[in-house]
Amino acid sequence: MDYSIDPNEIRLRKFEHLIHKYNINTDYAFRLRTLEGFEIVMIIDDSTSMRTPTIDQNQQNLSAFGQLPTRWDELKHVVSIVVDLAATLDPDGIDIFFLNRQPLLHVFDPAQLYETFSQLPDGPTPITRLLSYVLNLKRSHVNDRKLLILIATDGVPTDENGKNDLDGLEKVLRYERYPSIDRIFVTFIACTDDLES
Repeated sequence: MDYSIDPNEIRLRKFEHLIHKYNINTDYAFRLRTLEGFEIVMIIDDSTSMRTPTIDQNQQNLSAFGQLPTRWDELKHVVSIVVDLAATLDPDGIDIFFLNRQPLLHVFDPAQLYETFSQLPDGPTPITRLLSYVLNLKRSHVNDRKLLILIATDGVPTDENGKNDLDGLEKVLRYERYPSIDRIFVTFIACTDDLES
């Protein structure tokens, strides 16, 4: 008799453990399950502005005289949670692209992020160029698996000259997902404490 455990069962047990660990409600857990089998990609803003301190008066153990956490620190925490969850949903692991450094591909464990996130963010915000690159890179795979791109940023995209590139980003979002717009999903994670953003 073969008593081997089904890999899918192991994956679902890990998913359940993470849902409890991160205190995710059941409704949201069901929504996350709809991402099973997706190719999941993150585009991470590692521009200089990510060094901006974040001030949350409700944060425990925060001293007015100590080092304040930055947007980069908060993003590191968020990305580690996304990697944990995505590893149970994306069979290849999550691909993480940075605006100003080399990507991390097939990431299954948040420990794989430590070295990259230990380097301070520095540089411009060329989201448009990188999103276009990722779409071109992944486009040939969207017939096999749907693609989810999470863009974590604190600011306005810029071009190579540091000028506002919102129009360029809009064009990429509108036109470069064709002909597979129903299989390519893009969402933004705002890395800011500015409630007006």
